[in-house]
Amino acid sequence: MNILLIYPEFPDTFWSFKHALKFVHKKAAFPPLGLLTVAAMLPSEWKKRSGCQYDKSHG
Repeated sequence: MNILLIYPEFPDTFWSFKHALKFVHKKAAFPPLGLLTVAAMLPSEWKKRSGCQYDKSHG
């Protein structure tokens, strides 16, 4: 079974901290922990792939 985990992209606002991340050497202020939790609960034989906007923009 294949599963694609998708995390939505949030608008770029003052509160998103997107521009401050480079100063603190972080890739995300709020990583998608919910996706990690769901992925951990799925059967280990399933193939999991992330479709996060975070992954796309920070490779």
